[in-house]
Amino acid sequence: LTDEANLKNLEVIKKLLQVSPGSVILLRGHVDSSKVEEFRRQGDNYLRQMAMRAIEFSKQRAAEIKRLLIERNGIDAARLDIIGRGWEEPLGLDQEQNRRVEAQWFTLE
Repeated sequence: LTDEANLKNLEVIKKLLQVSPGSVILLRGHVDSSKVEEFRRQGDNYLRQMAMRAIEFSKQRAAEIKRLLIERNGIDAARLDIIGRGWEEPLGLDQEQNRRVEAQWFTLE
């Protein structure tokens, strides 16, 4: 999370917010789906339970990025919102790629 590329991404978010003072960022956390078939074999109730945990975990992932933006970059917390999407929106078959946080920029001006 703290590698150079990720830190540069945090800087980009900071600059977007500086350029547009009336804008906000939605951070969407995601997790991989590597265990979904295993969860399905355990039954529908177990699958639902694990899906809810995946949503919560992905929300925690987004919350960590929010924390870094606030603490390292001085971003006002009111300009950042988070959501957890679980495993429902994969980018592809690469499970590592599916473990991510996406930032969506909204201008309110």
